[in-house]
Amino acid sequence: MIHRNVRFAAFLFSIALFARVGAGCGSANPSRASGDGGGSPVFGQDGSATFGEGGTSGHPQPQGPIAIDDCPGTLPAATATALQAGGPVDAAMKWLYPYDGTVFPGGLAGPVLQWAPEAGGTDGIYVHLHSKLFDYKGCFGAANPARLPIAMSVWSKAWLQSQGPADPLRVELTTIGGGKVSGPIAETWTFALGSLKGSIYYNTYTSPQVANNGAVMRIQPGASAPTALLSIPGVSPVGPCISCHSLSSDGSTMVAQRHQYPPGLVQSESYDLKSSATPNPAAPLASVKSDDWGFSAVYPDGSRLITDGAPGQTGGIFPAGAGSNPGMEGPLPSTMYNPRTGAAIAFSGLSVKFAKMPAFSPDGTKLVFNDHDTGAGHSLVVQDFDRATNTFSNPKVIFKDATLFPGWPFFTPDSKSVVFTLGDSPNYASVYSPTAPQVAKADLRIVDLPTASVVVLDAANGFHGATSYLPYPGRDEHVDFYPTVSPVAAGGYYWVFFTSRRNYGNTLVGSVEDTRSKKIWVSAVSIDAPAGQDPSHPAFYLPGQEDGSGNIRAFATLDPCKAAGSACASGIDCCGGACVGGKCGAPEGCAKTDERCTKTSDCCTDQGALQCINGFCAQLLR
Repeated sequence: MIHRNVRFAAFLFSIALFARVGAGCGSANPSRASGDGGGSPVFGQDGSATFGEGGTSGHPQPQGPIAIDDCPGTLPAATATALQAGGPVDAAMKWLYPYDGTVFPGGLAGPVLQWAPEAGGTDGIYVHLHSKLFDYKGCFGAANPARLPIAMSVWSKAWLQSQGPADPLRVELTTIGGGKVSGPIAETWTFALGSLKGSIYYNTYTSPQVANNGAVMRIQPGASAPTALLSIPGVSPVGPCISCHSLSSDGSTMVAQRHQYPPGLVQSESYDLKSSATPNPAAPLASVKSDDWGFSAVYPDGSRLITDGAPGQTGGIFPAGAGSNPGMEGPLPSTMYNPRTGAAIAFSGLSVKFAKMPAFSPDGTKLVFNDHDTGAGHSLVVQDFDRATNTFSNPKVIFKDATLFPGWPFFTPDSKSVVFTLGDSPNYASVYSPTAPQVAKADLRIVDLPTASVVVLDAANGFHGATSYLPYPGRDEHVDFYPTVSPVAAGGYYWVFFTSRRNYGNTLVGSVEDTRSKKIWVSAVSIDAPAGQDPSHPAFYLPGQEDGSGNIRAFATLDPCKAAGSACASGIDCCGGACVGGKCGAPEGCAKTDERCTKTSDCCTDQGALQCINGFCAQLLR
């Protein structure tokens, strides 16, 4: 008989591992029949972004050159003059964040400039931002650590004045320390002529907002901090907590899982987000106690979901059965449910019993999943789906690897490509396995469905070709997991969200094993990149998430659409598909950027190259 203190020590190890692995995870389908969520932002006098009335073009036309000179600021005039003159770059001085070549959308807070300082420290700073129609000069005092946030009043004007990829923003940083001027060091960034749409939902495990318990967090458009969307009292890491979630892409329905350790699943539950944007955890729309809805694929309109198949069974304190995702206790085959009632739905034709990490395509005609039954977890399969009969058909292997594990497949908005991660973890998480809890390795890839051509997303992963550009080489590479994609294009790009354990500038620097290293990053993916070419760009740290918590599995989901006459920022906000004079209505004539369409010929031809993607006209770059 095992002594109860030994059993209790094993229990503590299990729940500590749960916190490291991040078992309570969410999934969402990005597609959308109609939705709301900021289009072109409207900036207040203080530069703060709101998503109220605005235009319909995704980006307003610049009104002419803008020059802002905030020097000498708080510095003595002689110091400001010396900084603007520049000097030799100190060998110790280098950029840490953002990365050179990053593409930024509109509507988000400006980045925090972070760098390794010159040997003498940083007693004064000169920042110069300039593009064809924008010029900003800013002088600032000492910074320790060496970081400087770009004010929203400056950042918003830089975006408004941008003309896109042909007009990059040059960023130059010069410092002075111990009387010695160093710099400038310089980078070039690009503004997308569009804004991210909708709200961001993610799982957290150590947020001070929820007493370090597991919860579902939400970042609303332009917000500087998240709010706890689904949170219940509990003791970390035992629980109870609500941490697994999935949303319909029309923003109407959320499903989530309630956990406590032991025994694990308490119940799966759903919420009607049309009735309330702040659901009451005590009053779910429906609930089931016999199956896991975490990692499920929710249909675009919220009418059904298909669960993540869990083949493994442990019988222990922490669910970690072989072949299953962390927190999923099997054996449970993939099953279809009505999340509004909790009733099971009959379906046919699914080629496997255990379809792991499933996701519906934005148009609702396909399902992608990891094939456990015949691929042993080493392959991805796409099947057609007939909504009228709930029938799957025509299975096609789109990727297979003999030794590594492809996970978390997610469709792009045009339903023609799938982003996924390829790693060495048999449970597809960022910790290798419950019995070998070192951090796993994984990188992002994208596969083109018509050709099954696979491209490594090198730029998003932190590489220029075979060379890492990340500022902490040997520490930050190959730790990228849980990719998802925003449901609509913006400014000529798709937007890929992923969890990375890389360091964040000099704000978050530490062990890759630290739970707090898990953060949400975003990479722009060019819609019309040439075949076979990496379409991704260096990623940026998602503003608004909490720095001190472990954050994973983010989803950009559009909110329920607004009725005619409601205030709007773009046609994506509106059930009628157009925003006219700041009010929801129907498209007048041809459909403009972000207005509803059924085919590309519906889109205007006088606004550059537009394509109908997932029901809305989207800009192309070529």
